This record gives sequence, C-alpha cells and structure tokens, in this order.
Amino acid sequence: TADQESAFSTVTAPGATPNVTCTSSVVSGTATRFCSAAGNRLPYAPEHTATLAMGYVRGGFRGEVEAQYVGEQFSDFAETRDPTDDGQRGLIDSYTVINATAAYQLAPKGATVFVTAKNLFDRDYIVDRTRGIQVGMPLLVQAGMRYDF
Repeated sequence: TADQESAFSTVTAPGATPNVTCTSSVVSGTATRFCSAAGNRLPYAPEHTATLAMGYVRGGFRGEVEAQYVGEQFSDFAETRDPTDDGQRGLIDSYTVINATAAYQLAPKGATVFVTAKNLFDRDYIVDRTRGIQVGMPLLVQAGMRYDF
C-alpha cells in the first residue's frame, strides 16, 4: 500500500485563501495461498483511490468541493468480470462522486450556517455485491446551524 497526500495553499486576493488537497492510495494486494486464485487481486480492494478537495475561505465564508474516486474492483477471488444473475459476483466499475459544502460564520464566535451535498450529481454506482447489487448513497443534502460557545 502506498499513500500520498499533498496540500497547496495560495493567496490571490486580500483576505481570501483558496486551498487544494489531494490524497491518493495505490493498493497492491494479491492472494498468495489457501485458495485456487493465487496471484489474483483481493476482492473489494481497488488498486487506486483518490480524493481531491478544493476550498476557498474569505471572511466568514468557507466553501469546498471534493471529488472522490474509487477504482474498479472485483467481488471475488476468481476475478469474475461478468455479473451473475443473482448480482453477487462481477466486476464493480470505478466511480467518482462529487461532494460540496458551503458555510458562513455569522459572528467571530457563535453561529455558523451551512449546507452540504453528498453525491452532488446523484450518480448511481455499485459499492457491494455480497448480498446482490448494493448501490452507493444517492444525493444527500443537509443544512443546518452550528453554535460554538
């Protein structure tokens, strides 16, 4: 397994701070014994995952957009590509999900209002096949207020 994280921060306007964070993983795992699939990739272990987040802060406003990528993965040691009739085996395609959040701090100490969207484009994707096809989280929007004291 190899992980890498990079963070960048630049100032382009007085009082404004954009930032970018990138995290990626490369997983290298294969079956080595105790099964007839020696040398195959491990089930549910994508070779590549990555997260890229870009944010902006100015005054009391904070916004961020995040892209999460998960590479293709197998659902069994045999590396079955074609889906079975019961949906329990087959390749799980790679997918990318976009999330976003915006927040505004109303006072230096006190209330912050926020809105967050997960799977912003309501993408359909498979995350699991152990009990048949299980899809990932649909669009989820949350809004609220947080008070720090």
